[in-house]
Amino acid sequence: MTRARGQSRPMLNRELPHQVLVLSDSIRGHAFNCVMAFHDDAGVPVRNCTVRKDDKWYLRFFFAERKNAVAFQLAFGGELLNQS
Repeated sequence: MTRARGQSRPMLNRELPHQVLVLSDSIRGHAFNCVMAFHDDAGVPVRNCTVRKDDKWYLRFFFAERKNAVAFQLAFGGELLNQS
């Protein structure tokens, strides 16, 4: 897993404990534009990394607030992960 902006994994998990794991194939084209619009509308920075799990590529999106992670998951699917 690549770390966002060189942060250590524990620090990233502490600062952005609410995460959503989404299959990367589902975030392409128009869906990618919708993800960017979601972040703009919510006023949160786009923080993500790629993860390989079960021979598939996923995008892990990081959020400081649970309400944003839940709203993202409802809009784009995926698995809600909490690191706190």
